Amino acid sequence: MKGNTLLLMFLIVLISGTKGFAQKTSIDVVKMKDGSTLTGKLMQYSPGSILRIELLDGTMMEVADENVANIQQGVEVPKEEVKRLPAISSNQSPIIAKTHGFYAISMLSFAAGGSDNEGLSLGAGFSQVFGYQLLQYLGVGAGIGVDNYSRRGETVYPLFGEVRSYLPSKKSTGNFYVLAAGGYAFAFPRKHLDITHAEGGLMGHFALGYRAATTEGLDIYVDIGPKFQSAYYERQLYNSDVEIRSVDYQRIVIRVGLGLWK
Repeated sequence: MKGNTLLLMFLIVLISGTKGFAQKTSIDVVKMKDGSTLTGKLMQYSPGSILRIELLDGTMMEVADENVANIQQGVEVPKEEVKRLPAISSNQSPIIAKTHGFYAISMLSFAAGGSDNEGLSLGAGFSQVFGYQLLQYLGVGAGIGVDNYSRRGETVYPLFGEVRSYLPSKKSTGNFYVLAAGGYAFAFPRKHLDITHAEGGLMGHFALGYRAATTEGLDIYVDIGPKFQSAYYERQLYNSDVEIRSVDYQRIVIRVGLGLWK
């Protein structure tokens, strides 16, 4: 009888210990320099580059290592507590701007400047670029666009490549960037505007801008910089003469747009 009692007590202790062990789980905690805290499972960490963490709500997030203040791995907490922990906790905005991965950016542009002996001319355009940010300081992409440089109907369609670099920032919700783009723009006749022949030319664009992340998952971009474009046009005049224009557009371009990251 005494042996049965001891066996029963042993089983109770064993079950209680197993139950207590099963009620705990291990999580990773990343504290950011902006005061926010990310809680979940650390998936990848490259010192000096990026940190990738799967948050408690299943969201995958990437942050630049330079924005990380402290990392605690294998923190044991009761399972019931885990359910109540926020994936991101902060007294400030938990929005973090990505600086690594695939991106797609759509931009509207407004141009002002001259070409050859022309006076001030206004123009507008649109561009779509797809790329991959290898590091915060190095991203490469390719894009297409359409640019109108004057009210004379002189429109070109550029194909271009770009190099993009995000500058260091104390804020994780956004940062300044610089980019350089270059390529070739095509031009086509527009008979309804009396342009009977058109040829494109080389294009170059440099810009300094700012990117800010939003709670909707979109990044807002604003930048400014010079843009250069060569083109050739032949226009049929009313007196049957032909106007020939070989132009080098020089514009200051202001752009605004939205970007998505993956």
